[in-house]
Amino acid sequence: MKKSQVVENLAARLKLSKKTTKDIVDSFLDEVGKSLARGERVKLSGFGVFWTRLFKSKQVLPIGKDKKKRIAPRRMPRFTPGTALKRAVK
Repeated sequence: MKKSQVVENLAARLKLSKKTTKDIVDSFLDEVGKSLARGERVKLSGFGVFWTRLFKSKQVLPIGKDKKKRIAPRRMPRFTPGTALKRAVK
């Protein structure tokens, strides 16, 4: 499902305009992104927890290459589904 489909479904369900609903969805996703960028956990009860993990820098040897390449440290988002979501998908 695409974001546009989510917006359409929510707009119909909440009886709001698509523009208003799109603004709400965009604001929500923006807040989640900002929280993760600050290193905070985002817990949505019944849905799951979004968090970030810091990966250290490391040296790797690319396939077919002679020289090692350094990968910079990076923070990556992670998601752990909640019990209600697990049951719904089962």
